[in-house]
Amino acid sequence: MWNALKQQLQLFPIWMGLVILGFFLTLDLVALNKPNGTADNTLKRVDNLIYDWRFQAFLPKRPDMVPIVIVDVDELSLKREGRWPWPRAKLAQLIESLQRQQVKLVGFDVVFSEAELNPVTQVLNSGQVSPETATLLQPLVEKLDGDTRFAQAVSDNTVLGYFLHNAGGIHVGALPTPFLKVDEKDKSRLSINFMPDYTGNLPIFAKNALGAGFVSTLPDADGLMRRSPLILRYENGLYSALSLEMARLYLNAPFVELQTVKSGNQLRVESLSVGKNIIHTDESGLALIPYKGKGHTYPYISATDVLNNPNAIPLLKNAIVLVGTSALGLTDLRTTPLETGYPGVEVHANLLDSIIQSTGANNYTYYRPDWEPGLTFVVLLLSGLAFIWILPKLEPAFMLAVAGGWLTVLILTNLAAWKAAHYDLPLAILVLSTFSIAILNIGSGFLRTNTQKREMKNLFGQYVPPAHVQQMLDNHHLAGLDGESRHMTVLFSDIRNFTTISEGLKATKLKLMLNEFFTPITGIIFANNGTIDKYVGDMVMAFWNAPLLDANHAEHAVDAALMMLRKVEELKVTFAAKGLPEINIGVGINTGFMNVGDMGSIYRRTYTVLGDAVNLGSRLESITKFYGVKLLVGEGTYDLAPQFLYRLVDKIIVKGKREPVCVYEPVCRLEDASESRLQRVEQYNTALEHYYSREWDAAEKIMRELHKGDPDRKLYNMYLERIDELRYELLPDDWMGVFEHRSK
Repeated sequence: MWNALKQQLQLFPIWMGLVILGFFLTLDLVALNKPNGTADNTLKRVDNLIYDWRFQAFLPKRPDMVPIVIVDVDELSLKREGRWPWPRAKLAQLIESLQRQQVKLVGFDVVFSEAELNPVTQVLNSGQVSPETATLLQPLVEKLDGDTRFAQAVSDNTVLGYFLHNAGGIHVGALPTPFLKVDEKDKSRLSINFMPDYTGNLPIFAKNALGAGFVSTLPDADGLMRRSPLILRYENGLYSALSLEMARLYLNAPFVELQTVKSGNQLRVESLSVGKNIIHTDESGLALIPYKGKGHTYPYISATDVLNNPNAIPLLKNAIVLVGTSALGLTDLRTTPLETGYPGVEVHANLLDSIIQSTGANNYTYYRPDWEPGLTFVVLLLSGLAFIWILPKLEPAFMLAVAGGWLTVLILTNLAAWKAAHYDLPLAILVLSTFSIAILNIGSGFLRTNTQKREMKNLFGQYVPPAHVQQMLDNHHLAGLDGESRHMTVLFSDIRNFTTISEGLKATKLKLMLNEFFTPITGIIFANNGTIDKYVGDMVMAFWNAPLLDANHAEHAVDAALMMLRKVEELKVTFAAKGLPEINIGVGINTGFMNVGDMGSIYRRTYTVLGDAVNLGSRLESITKFYGVKLLVGEGTYDLAPQFLYRLVDKIIVKGKREPVCVYEPVCRLEDASESRLQRVEQYNTALEHYYSREWDAAEKIMRELHKGDPDRKLYNMYLERIDELRYELLPDDWMGVFEHRSK
């Protein structure tokens, strides 16, 4: 059950990643198909923040080719000329002053929707003048009519502004002729913003002016001016913005063309054309405002200076002039991505500038191309699937690096597209999707790492030294739980005659004895980099070179065995003092390839070793009693640990095997061997050489000398008995002196 749960936990990031990816793909599709819906507005809020940062960091660069000047009704002008609105005669005088400066075009970011009161008409209508006086004043009515004078002034090169809005049925003044009439059947299909009301200029102004364009703006939901409509629809007509109309007149273009694409049952605006100049917009005709900088990027001249300066002003010659106001009390200040209090007239200046310079070779308008939704969906899908597949395989730190790298790629690519191609590509949904999947996997990775550490602690905490456990926790790639074949050394240790000992002890004393025996023995194994496999009654099983690699595993195992034997001699004294019986142990060690890993059943598992090399190690421990020695090692251990002095004990075949093996008794480390011990071992090994060569007399002579010096050593007696038996037997030619053990 736990394994099944672990498997489900491993799959959790994948399933949840697919859920998160599905959510963002759905969000993207809903936002695309339901503009201005909840999904679309949510993404727009984040994209707007990114847009503002991008705009502040990388302002658009446009050549200063178009001479645009703003004539400003500023605080100084109000102070000198009087409060706003000024008399129409003064405004006519302003236009005439500009015309004397040889300006190319004048545009008013002002609407003249109401007639100005004529002072002569007011006097005549008062009823307080005589007929004779009225007759004298009548010729002055037309002469002092400000509206008439203003209408005459705008007839040359002036473009007026007007409002298209949604203000509850207000229809004031006159509208210009729309640049395009829409068929009745196409009205509902066009995605252009519809305005049901208008506030236009007086008919006399609308009729006489060179042109007119709306000055209506559509701020974003947060009140910032990021985009502005270039076209709006009223009834069946399409109308152009002030900036678009002035650009058309400046470029001498006969009309504005509308490029649309069919999307389902809708006609979506793709771009506008003014002569050879192309202006990209969104589907409803809104254009991103390509601000060149903060307020007063364009040259400003105070309106009062134009009115009262009889000399030539070089900035104005052949310039396009926009008349507007930056005075605080006249409420034409906007909030933009760059600053608050941005003059509204400069919004029109930026649009006008970019439209005029947006030729086929150089386009200075920013927009989202029509292929963007498809690209965003594909990138979202592929990057999401890649993250779901790759991240669960990485460590949390690498997950963070991969996610951060991908976010960096997305941001740099987005900025490159912004600067190089003027593409306003969305980033919010890609960033949010990447961030969400990354956070899910990083969280799951930390949980998985902690689970692995907990498993490793639980699994190895009682079997390997604490320092090794910590090393595995810090570098868990060094130790795996999966089964593998590895060249290792295994040790078996068993208390001699344990059954007899246990029968003579009460349970509490037996427990005390085993605890006091196993504690130092385990400490010795740990001190020599060993791993405890198991305790079975009086038996200890340990192995080396797993879970951590140990290049000197055979040497460490033999060192541990020799230390265990010395420790047992010390424990004899301790046990005697506590009234515990004397103990002796036999130890078997073997080196070879073994299968190591987390093995067992669904109910109980353990980290252990299996294989023929393990079985031989167990057999070696059991036959120590047969030879009267306390420690035996196999050929593999003997070959890998030459640091010790060995005594060849026998060539044997153990029960269940057919291949003979040599078994050795490690005596001590070579550097610790005395001259007498080296001499005795050399004598013994010489005797065995004679023995295997069937030189019985020579072998017997040396063995008897050794036996005389150590009459209690069973090994010498055993070989003397074998020599007595074999010297009279007819041995086969291939006799190698192998002894077969028929019992375990």
